[in-house]
Amino acid sequence: MNKTLVTIAFVGVAIYFSVLILRDLRRYVRFRRVRDSALVTWPPRARFPWHLLLGGMATFAAALNGFLPHRAYELHTIYSQVVTALYFIGIAPLLARIPLGFYADGIWAEHGFVPYGRIRRLAFREGSEVELLLVPWDGGAFRLQVPPQEYGAVRRVLGDKIRSRSLNLEGSLLGL
Repeated sequence: MNKTLVTIAFVGVAIYFSVLILRDLRRYVRFRRVRDSALVTWPPRARFPWHLLLGGMATFAAALNGFLPHRAYELHTIYSQVVTALYFIGIAPLLARIPLGFYADGIWAEHGFVPYGRIRRLAFREGSEVELLLVPWDGGAFRLQVPPQEYGAVRRVLGDKIRSRSLNLEGSLLGL
């Protein structure tokens, strides 16, 4: 019973990180296509130390597990640790290099790219930090921390996109 649960857990981790790797590689390829059209961008918050620590632990576990004798049907344990390490050491740092902000065709938020044509509503939330909240027509939500020194440029870009009808919002946008 315990061995079955452990097998299910390792297979689940392997599938989860394999999907994350494919999804995030697709995001990076999209960034490579839009990067030359940057209008106003800034670097994302760094989470490197934690990613490298988790990746290092997964690499150590995979290497340690690799030296143990396994039957062919037990290789999912090593595979799950290898894809976890690959994600945290390779893919997460790659995504951390993508500048957040405004591009000619859309906005790169914390969880991906949103084309202007997909944005239904947006609003600024001003507190100790300025945050732009984006709601696409197809549901969900995206968040973008706006550095205070970029706030004016961001509002200008949004105003330009609304006036050029690249950005068609439902309702009004805080004076833009």
